[in-house]
Amino acid sequence: MKLLKFVLIILDKLFQLENIKIIIIMNKNTLLDQCLAILYQIKDDNKSLETLLEFMEEKFVTEMPDVMPLIDYKLQIDEKYRPVVKEIADYLSMGHIVFVNQETLEMDNIPKDYDSMMTDYEFDYDKVADWIEIKPLESHESYEIMESFVESLSDSKEKEKLANAVEGYKPFANFNRLIHNSEERENWFAYRACWFEKYVIDNYLTEINS
Repeated sequence: MKLLKFVLIILDKLFQLENIKIIIIMNKNTLLDQCLAILYQIKDDNKSLETLLEFMEEKFVTEMPDVMPLIDYKLQIDEKYRPVVKEIADYLSMGHIVFVNQETLEMDNIPKDYDSMMTDYEFDYDKVADWIEIKPLESHESYEIMESFVESLSDSKEKEKLANAVEGYKPFANFNRLIHNSEERENWFAYRACWFEKYVIDNYLTEINS
């Protein structure tokens, strides 16, 4: 299963390459479906998976990521919901409350600490009265993202420093201070974005789609 996930990672990177002419000609999702159909046929055959992995590594990927992206979930949802999920996830990562109209998929948002008395902007609560309300994460959930990210890293001094920050006093402040000057900075942003998108799919997509 772990080998299959690495193959999926490379497939995900492959479909991001703009210089592959076939992607221009054919629909991206059709190509992806064809690739996944082949993967499904060989998913229990480690030898075939290893052969496919070696080919894709040599042909398309210059280096493997240090962190295992959460890409599988994107393949399980309808294409029309993917930008919706991403936008909701982006707002949640900023600590905003998000409102979604189930029929039109229109969205609106406000900071979780919004106070109409403290700003000139007045949010229209009547407009979103019947919309789905998606609240930002609790502190313990945000902590879990940091914790799982650190656990996903290969053993190194960098991982040890980040682990100590997460486990110590003021974990959020110390982790953020370290990660912004770390080699894992971009990996962290990617991992966090994926985590939020998966969170939206797991907890709210069924309600949005109902």
